[in-house]
Amino acid sequence: MSNECLIAEFTDPSSLETALEVLHRADYERDSYSVVTSANQVDDTVLADAKDKTPASPPAEKTMGASTLVGGTLGGVLGTSTMIGPMLVAGPLAGMAAGAAGGSLLAAVESWGVRKDVGDQYENRVAGGASLIIVNGDEMKLSNAERMLQTCDPESLERFTQ
Repeated sequence: MSNECLIAEFTDPSSLETALEVLHRADYERDSYSVVTSANQVDDTVLADAKDKTPASPPAEKTMGASTLVGGTLGGVLGTSTMIGPMLVAGPLAGMAAGAAGGSLLAAVESWGVRKDVGDQYENRVAGGASLIIVNGDEMKLSNAERMLQTCDPESLERFTQ
Protein backbone atom coordinates (compact mmCIF):
# COMPACT_ATOMS: atom_id res chain seq x y z
CA MET A 1 0.00 0.00 0.00
CA SER A 2 1.18 3.45 -0.86
CA ASN A 3 1.53 6.27 1.65
CA GLU A 4 -0.65 8.58 -0.43
CA CYS A 5 -4.39 9.04 -0.64
CA LEU A 6 -7.10 11.10 -2.26
CA ILE A 7 -10.27 11.95 -0.32
CA ALA A 8 -13.42 12.91 -2.21
CA GLU A 9 -16.35 14.18 -0.14
CA PHE A 10 -19.90 13.86 -1.43
CA THR A 11 -23.07 15.29 0.09
CA ASP A 12 -25.32 14.23 -2.79
CA PRO A 13 -26.07 10.47 -2.91
CA SER A 14 -26.41 10.49 -6.71
CA SER A 15 -22.95 12.06 -7.07
CA LEU A 16 -21.54 9.38 -4.78
CA GLU A 17 -23.23 6.69 -6.86
CA THR A 18 -21.81 8.20 -10.05
CA ALA A 19 -18.31 8.38 -8.54
CA LEU A 20 -18.41 4.72 -7.50
CA GLU A 21 -19.56 3.75 -10.98
CA VAL A 22 -16.77 5.81 -12.56
CA LEU A 23 -14.14 4.05 -10.41
CA HIS A 24 -15.69 0.66 -11.17
CA ARG A 25 -15.71 1.28 -14.94
CA ALA A 26 -12.09 2.47 -14.78
CA ASP A 27 -11.16 -0.92 -13.26
CA TYR A 28 -10.25 0.41 -9.83
CA GLU A 29 -10.26 -2.64 -7.61
CA ARG A 30 -12.13 -2.58 -4.30
CA ASP A 31 -8.86 -2.88 -2.40
CA SER A 32 -7.66 0.47 -3.79
CA TYR A 33 -10.46 2.61 -2.34
CA SER A 34 -12.72 2.81 0.69
CA VAL A 35 -16.18 4.25 1.21
CA VAL A 36 -17.01 5.92 4.52
CA THR A 37 -20.59 6.96 5.24
CA SER A 38 -22.87 7.35 8.22
CA ALA A 39 -24.82 4.23 9.11
CA ASN A 40 -28.17 5.92 8.53
CA GLN A 41 -27.09 7.01 5.03
CA VAL A 42 -26.28 3.47 3.86
CA ASP A 43 -28.18 2.55 0.72
CA ASP A 44 -27.95 -0.03 -2.03
CA THR A 45 -25.13 1.93 -3.71
CA VAL A 46 -22.74 1.58 -0.80
CA LEU A 47 -23.85 -1.97 -0.02
CA ALA A 48 -23.45 -3.00 -3.66
CA ASP A 49 -19.92 -1.59 -3.59
CA ALA A 50 -19.15 -3.48 -0.38
CA LYS A 51 -20.47 -6.83 -1.53
CA ASP A 52 -17.99 -9.54 -2.40
CA LYS A 53 -18.47 -10.13 -6.14
CA THR A 54 -17.01 -13.63 -6.05
CA PRO A 55 -19.57 -16.43 -5.80
CA ALA A 56 -19.99 -17.53 -2.20
CA SER A 57 -21.89 -20.69 -3.09
CA PRO A 58 -22.57 -23.08 -5.97
CA PRO A 59 -24.98 -21.90 -8.68
CA ALA A 60 -28.51 -21.35 -7.38
CA GLU A 61 -29.95 -24.19 -9.48
CA LYS A 62 -27.74 -26.62 -7.55
CA THR A 63 -28.65 -25.39 -4.07
CA MET A 64 -31.58 -25.85 -1.74
CA GLY A 65 -32.98 -22.41 -2.48
CA ALA A 66 -32.46 -18.75 -1.99
CA SER A 67 -31.23 -19.10 1.60
CA THR A 68 -27.73 -19.99 0.44
CA LEU A 69 -27.61 -16.98 -1.85
CA VAL A 70 -28.88 -14.65 0.87
CA GLY A 71 -26.36 -16.04 3.36
CA GLY A 72 -23.49 -15.62 0.90
CA THR A 73 -24.46 -12.06 0.10
CA LEU A 74 -24.81 -11.12 3.75
CA GLY A 75 -21.45 -12.74 4.49
CA GLY A 76 -19.85 -10.78 1.66
CA VAL A 77 -21.16 -7.48 3.01
CA LEU A 78 -20.12 -8.24 6.56
CA GLY A 79 -16.75 -9.54 5.43
CA THR A 80 -15.81 -6.43 3.46
CA SER A 81 -17.30 -3.69 5.61
CA THR A 82 -17.46 -2.82 9.25
CA MET A 83 -19.71 -0.75 11.43
CA ILE A 84 -17.78 1.44 13.84
CA GLY A 85 -19.90 3.71 15.97
CA PRO A 86 -22.39 5.51 13.75
CA MET A 87 -20.38 4.89 10.54
CA LEU A 88 -20.04 2.20 7.90
CA VAL A 89 -16.59 1.70 6.39
CA ALA A 90 -16.01 -0.49 3.35
CA GLY A 91 -12.72 -1.28 1.62
CA PRO A 92 -9.14 -1.52 2.92
CA LEU A 93 -9.78 1.24 5.45
CA ALA A 94 -12.27 -1.05 7.26
CA GLY A 95 -9.59 -3.33 8.65
CA MET A 96 -7.27 -0.46 9.45
CA ALA A 97 -10.02 1.47 11.22
CA ALA A 98 -11.17 -1.56 13.19
CA GLY A 99 -7.60 -2.15 14.29
CA ALA A 100 -6.80 1.48 15.11
CA ALA A 101 -6.11 1.76 18.81
CA GLY A 102 -8.36 4.41 20.35
CA GLY A 103 -8.75 7.80 18.77
CA SER A 104 -11.08 8.60 15.93
CA LEU A 105 -12.32 6.32 13.19
CA LEU A 106 -10.33 8.11 10.53
CA ALA A 107 -7.11 7.95 12.56
CA ALA A 108 -6.31 4.98 10.33
CA VAL A 109 -5.70 7.31 7.38
CA GLU A 110 -2.86 9.04 9.21
CA SER A 111 -0.52 6.48 7.62
CA TRP A 112 -1.50 8.01 4.26
CA GLY A 113 -0.46 11.52 5.33
CA VAL A 114 -3.78 12.85 6.67
CA ARG A 115 -3.22 14.91 9.83
CA LYS A 116 -5.34 13.96 12.84
CA ASP A 117 -7.17 17.30 12.90
CA VAL A 118 -8.07 16.91 9.21
CA GLY A 119 -9.25 13.33 9.86
CA ASP A 120 -11.42 14.62 12.70
CA GLN A 121 -12.94 17.24 10.38
CA TYR A 122 -13.82 14.55 7.84
CA GLU A 123 -15.28 12.39 10.59
CA ASN A 124 -17.53 15.29 11.67
CA ARG A 125 -18.63 15.82 8.05
CA VAL A 126 -19.56 12.14 7.75
CA ALA A 127 -21.50 12.37 11.01
CA GLY A 128 -23.32 15.33 9.43
CA GLY A 129 -24.38 13.27 6.40
CA ALA A 130 -21.46 13.44 3.96
CA SER A 131 -19.89 10.35 2.39
CA LEU A 132 -16.22 9.88 1.52
CA ILE A 133 -14.38 7.90 -1.11
CA ILE A 134 -10.76 7.42 -0.10
CA VAL A 135 -8.46 6.21 -2.88
CA ASN A 136 -4.97 5.02 -2.04
CA GLY A 137 -2.19 4.14 -4.44
CA ASP A 138 0.77 5.49 -6.34
CA GLU A 139 1.01 8.96 -7.86
CA MET A 140 -0.29 7.93 -11.30
CA LYS A 141 -3.27 6.06 -9.88
CA LEU A 142 -4.20 9.01 -7.67
CA SER A 143 -3.82 11.50 -10.52
CA ASN A 144 -6.17 9.44 -12.70
CA ALA A 145 -8.67 9.03 -9.87
CA GLU A 146 -8.51 12.76 -9.13
CA ARG A 147 -9.31 13.65 -12.75
CA MET A 148 -12.21 11.20 -12.85
CA LEU A 149 -13.69 12.15 -9.48
CA GLN A 150 -13.56 15.87 -10.32
CA THR A 151 -16.20 15.17 -12.97
CA CYS A 152 -18.57 13.73 -10.32
CA ASP A 153 -19.20 17.02 -8.49
CA PRO A 154 -17.51 16.31 -5.14
CA GLU A 155 -18.02 18.76 -2.29
CA SER A 156 -14.25 18.62 -1.74
CA LEU A 157 -11.34 16.71 -3.24
CA GLU A 158 -8.00 16.65 -1.42
CA ARG A 159 -4.79 14.74 -1.92
CA PHE A 160 -2.48 13.76 0.93
CA THR A 161 1.12 12.51 0.92
CA GLN A 162 3.13 11.39 3.87
